[in-house]
Amino acid sequence: MRVRRIAGWSNAALASMMVVALTACGGGENDGAEETQSEPVAAASTPAPSTTPQSSPSSRSGEEWEEEQAAQLPKVTDVKVTDTAQGDRVTFTFDAPAPEYLDTYEKELSGPEGKPVEIKGSKFLRVAFIGIDPESHFASPAPNERVLEVRHLMTFEGEMSVGIGIVAPDGAADPAYDISSKGTQVFVDIED
Repeated sequence: MRVRRIAGWSNAALASMMVVALTACGGGENDGAEETQSEPVAAASTPAPSTTPQSSPSSRSGEEWEEEQAAQLPKVTDVKVTDTAQGDRVTFTFDAPAPEYLDTYEKELSGPEGKPVEIKGSKFLRVAFIGIDPESHFASPAPNERVLEVRHLMTFEGEMSVGIGIVAPDGAADPAYDISSKGTQVFVDIED
């Protein structure tokens, strides 16, 4: 038999409460009749079995979990500056598939806490690699005539910022560039 519940009470319990209330207000109409009172009955309910899988506590510490996650993030293994037929190329090589990146020219490059970073050149390109191992660093590669410096600026919350210092004549526009990736490498091609 299905019992409909209203705010935790069954229909039978509500009916019993109404009988008690009406009998108490009867005013002596059934003086000779035996009065019976019903106590409200709380319906018993059994909780439905949980279908949510129970998770067991991890035996790994927070530090171990962070190390495991960092082991899965790419690290820079090499940076090179080379000449190409169309201009100059900066190649970043990683130990895993190349990460996503953001790029922009900036008037002045900054590092941790927004402090300015001195870098050789007159035009400054910032490339931020997203999802990088926090221990990822590299030595500045040998420059060429136009790309004077490539420097690690900072790593913060899995984002590694790199500054590229480029020589351009005074008053010249920012040199055109293209960024592409293939496999474990990211290429920054700066046009002549």
